[in-house]
Amino acid sequence: MTFKKQTSDDNDNGSSGEQQVALFSDDTGEALNEAAFRLVREATKDGPLNTLREEGDGDGDDVQSMKWIETVKIAAGRHKYVLMDVYNEGNERKLIVRSYANCGYHADNYRVAMREIQNDSNFSSNSVKARVIGGGRIEYDPVRSDVNVYGYSMTFGRTPGCNKKTMEIIQKTLNIANAQWSDDGY
Repeated sequence: MTFKKQTSDDNDNGSSGEQQVALFSDDTGEALNEAAFRLVREATKDGPLNTLREEGDGDGDDVQSMKWIETVKIAAGRHKYVLMDVYNEGNERKLIVRSYANCGYHADNYRVAMREIQNDSNFSSNSVKARVIGGGRIEYDPVRSDVNVYGYSMTFGRTPGCNKKTMEIIQKTLNIANAQWSDDGY
């Protein structure tokens, strides 16, 4: 079983200022240590959604207090992604997509996204929370205006409708000409 370390500033283990890195299996996506378990628990603390919100209930673009959070942040190329349900103290919600080039695991995308949101000056650091709905991979070519969303997250599991909803959000937000999705592949 192989694993990858996240950067050492990711998780504090509470002992004399030392920090523990989150370790995940490259083979199964499984959390291998307490720092990784904490990260996954935080990302799924409200439990998985059984269904995604239906079309017409929006992805939160109409929520004024959430407008400052970018709906889509994806890197060009092929990278893992997460679809996140972001919410505030007033239970206003917004779906966001995050896919960073430097993230080897789905949990890494969640961690980086939350760090960005919590460090943003628009809100206090604890007023906005999020949970991962699901994930997979995104192949994005901004020059050709192409996006392909497919696969699943071994760490967070399969979520029916996640790839389709993610593709719809990306297509709408970035005005993508050629968008496709599939639940196949890893």
